[in-house]
Amino acid sequence: MLFAGRPASGASETTTRLFRIEVDGRGAVRVPVRLGRSSFNAVEILDGLKQGDRIILSDMSRWDNGDRIRLH
Repeated sequence: MLFAGRPASGASETTTRLFRIEVDGRGAVRVPVRLGRSSFNAVEILDGLKQGDRIILSDMSRWDNGDRIRLH
């Protein structure tokens, strides 16, 4: 089982799109992620991420029209 901090847009038993930070750390790409059960601060990841992936958990609604962002 894989768990992550609960994202701002993540509700239990839904699919959402999260920004996964690229390996080089210079950018992030939006990926579909299927969420399972959750608690106040964590959610189960059923599909879309693997162990070791880094994601952005804060509100990213400002970038709803984009699938890739550059990180500084």
